[in-house]
Amino acid sequence: MAMGSGSPIDQDAILSAVNVLQKRLGDCVQKVRYKNSRNGPYEESPITPREARVTISPGIHQKGGYFDIQWWQNGDYKYHYREQGLEFRFGREADNATSGHPVRHFHPPSDPSQHLPSCIDSGHPPERVTLAVISCWFAVAEAGDPSLLNSQNNPP
Repeated sequence: MAMGSGSPIDQDAILSAVNVLQKRLGDCVQKVRYKNSRNGPYEESPITPREARVTISPGIHQKGGYFDIQWWQNGDYKYHYREQGLEFRFGREADNATSGHPVRHFHPPSDPSQHLPSCIDSGHPPERVTLAVISCWFAVAEAGDPSLLNSQNNPP
């Protein structure tokens, strides 16, 4: 199955996650755009958001990067960060319970196909998960060391 296990997209959770990023990162948030349909373009207005793209600057190694954020009503989520030469993802995928991969997982920059257990604890609302992702990202941005991404103990 796919993320969400057939569950509908949680538009309110996506908007909450974006709101937390904007409040915590302030002027580092350069642009927010939304995918309002499965294969549609990114747009400025969140009419029926399926995904948010939050562009931030500075990034970890580069001038900037972006987070693609998705949430589903069953509690699954994806925070996928990209900048030139660096990519990682924090996620929760209920269907992983039967796949042998951890439900709460982290795809490291060294091997994005790998599913490692996530340092972000389960059962948290979008606002707290977003704070945890920001905490992990910020620690790495400060240190300039992507190996620290999944090393925090139950952030934030």
